[in-house]
Amino acid sequence: MANHVPDRVLERIDAFGEGLLYGDPPDVAGELRTDLRVRIRATGDRTATCVYLTEHTRAPTTLRGRGSFVTTIVDAVDERLRTWGVEPPPAYRYVDTRDGTHRYEGELRLP
Repeated sequence: MANHVPDRVLERIDAFGEGLLYGDPPDVAGELRTDLRVRIRATGDRTATCVYLTEHTRAPTTLRGRGSFVTTIVDAVDERLRTWGVEPPPAYRYVDTRDGTHRYEGELRLP
């Protein structure tokens, strides 16, 4: 599934995971496709926030509500996070829309 996620984003997720081992995970920011971006930032000892930003005509209550292709991408990101012991949320929930960009968030549990 990771083949749906650009290598640069996978490298940044891996750097985040490796940083967890040393206590200083770098932020993740990357473009998954032209209308979908991801950001991950540690917020505490055992938590991080994962934000997806998307431009689309509709904003369902969860990101996976956007359809099967977006679900495949989000599942691949979650799968990569799990390889580092990070537990993603069951859903990334709609938060707000600013300047036509929808924001979805979820809390990650860190190892």
